[in-house]
Amino acid sequence: MLNRHIIFGTAGHVDHGKSSLVLALTGTDPDRWAEEKAREMTIDLGFAFLSLPGLDEPVAIVDVPGHEMFVRNMVAGATGIDAAIFIVAADEGVMPQTLEHLDVLRFLRIPAGVVALTKSDKVSPEKIAATTKQVRNLVAGTFLQNAQIMPVSSVTGEGLPALKQELARLAESVKARPEEGIFRLPIDRVFTLKGAGTVVTGTVISGSLEVGETVSCLPQGIDLRARNLQVHNASVKQIHAGQRAAINLADIEKEALTRGDMLATPGSLAPSLMLDVKLDFSARAPRPLEQRTRVRIHHGTREAMARVVLLEGDVLQPGESAFAQLRLEAPLVATAGDLFVMRSYSPMLVIGGGNVVDAHPPKRQKSAGAAELAEREILPIEEVVAEALDRAGAKGLTFDTLRVNSGLAESALNAALEKLAAEGRALAGRRNVWLSSDAVKDMEESVIARLAKLHNEDPRRAFIPLNMVAAVAAAEARECLRLALMALVKESKIIPAGERLRLPSHVPQWSGKYAEARQYILAKCKESGLAVPSVEELTASIGFVLKEGQQLLDVLVDNGELLLISQGVYLHPGTIARCRILVEDFLKKNTKMTVSQARDLLGASRKYLLPFLEKLDREGITVRQGDYRALRRKPSA
Repeated sequence: MLNRHIIFGTAGHVDHGKSSLVLALTGTDPDRWAEEKAREMTIDLGFAFLSLPGLDEPVAIVDVPGHEMFVRNMVAGATGIDAAIFIVAADEGVMPQTLEHLDVLRFLRIPAGVVALTKSDKVSPEKIAATTKQVRNLVAGTFLQNAQIMPVSSVTGEGLPALKQELARLAESVKARPEEGIFRLPIDRVFTLKGAGTVVTGTVISGSLEVGETVSCLPQGIDLRARNLQVHNASVKQIHAGQRAAINLADIEKEALTRGDMLATPGSLAPSLMLDVKLDFSARAPRPLEQRTRVRIHHGTREAMARVVLLEGDVLQPGESAFAQLRLEAPLVATAGDLFVMRSYSPMLVIGGGNVVDAHPPKRQKSAGAAELAEREILPIEEVVAEALDRAGAKGLTFDTLRVNSGLAESALNAALEKLAAEGRALAGRRNVWLSSDAVKDMEESVIARLAKLHNEDPRRAFIPLNMVAAVAAAEARECLRLALMALVKESKIIPAGERLRLPSHVPQWSGKYAEARQYILAKCKESGLAVPSVEELTASIGFVLKEGQQLLDVLVDNGELLLISQGVYLHPGTIARCRILVEDFLKKNTKMTVSQARDLLGASRKYLLPFLEKLDREGITVRQGDYRALRRKPSA
């Protein structure tokens, strides 16, 4: 016994007996609305279930309208079916929507089907033979070219047992859909049930969902809880790819949802206003497709208006294919590989279809866009991810963003990133940011160039403050900068000193008045101990203006030749080392020390003494206990 989830869909011209055949096969009338019954014409999608020999569970049948006014609904219903029941009335033969529906099925790449010649009880055997020949000529070269063409009657029941046998055979050939990966369900119906609330239905096109799990409704971006799930009108704990399902959603009003919305795993997909596509233009299109033509795009169960930007030439002739970019007027939620149908704006005719190559592309340039897409279409998964990282450059992409843009399952994306990392083509940063190795290498070159420039502009500086180097990176590229700095330090291409950096080849160069001023200031600060002169006093003593003197002191601090311990207090490293030893020795003998004792010990006023003592506190040498200080840790030898 097979345990597959199979969905058949009807297709064919209006009044060719699609709904009547579904009723005869299943006992369920798929026409739900009073208007449909009054007009004796299907307007919206209908659904029924059929038990077939050899299958553990009934197959679903989606019945679609045949009138040209409702092709939009037909496309929504045909999305997600596994095989087609292509219906042609034996008495009328091939009609306009027969052709149009066949095109829809072709563009959606439905893999198999059967042709049912309905109303066979109304015509002679000769007419059945003639219609059969007409249909065989029509489907030549399509997925139905080897399909069974079976006369049936919904009135007498003739041919129905044989049709069921053929449907069972087709069901055996249907490939199971992938249950791994993200959950996706395009909504085709929204309604309210008394006592339950809002219910949506659709075909699960990938992944699975359990009762109680959260799904996102897109493009709105609303997270909702699946309160209850049903398949074949029975409650289930989980729904799977390939099943038609009903989902009772908690805490949402019916009016907030509509056909065309997409339910998906939270954080897995995002709406897009541009799609890169491989476009197949119908041989039956009434005229060539010109650049920037306005069209109707049918994806999943949604219709959106778009402009077609051809990337190969300015005109596409009927029967030709080309890469193009769709500039959408309303967002679609798609992933690479998704199929779509294209209709003309007016009159509304099916004129083409194709597949999505990139669901979140940049705005392509016509000259290079086609070549880029041709390469992308055949790329392995990891190469698609690598391309996205290359495009992001120094900004990188978070794992979640990569997942949304690629439409890949978490496991598949992890595998692709791991492979790229093992090959040295991608790097993982903090907060799950990923970057291309080329972007990090480019950042390394920028850092080295920046350091060389700053060394050249002020050769007196032994080191450059990190914040001056970081100017090479925009705020959103700081993770790339961090990885670049780590790599440069590891390879000894830059030398760090706390929050300062230099190139290994750089040696500070002092000359003229700056060399003399440096020597004077260092000597003066060393001999002054903690009671160093003020900035104004030091500047005046070397004959500099205040701004120039301040710049000189800043360079000496950057070089580590002086330490700024508080506003305007610049100490010589030797002074700090000497005073630190004096404090430690005192505390080893006396356990505690007051500020007065420290003043007597170090010979400095509170103006200089307190900043020094607070520095020792920050370094973890001393700890303040009320009016006293004590050793925090074992003193240095």
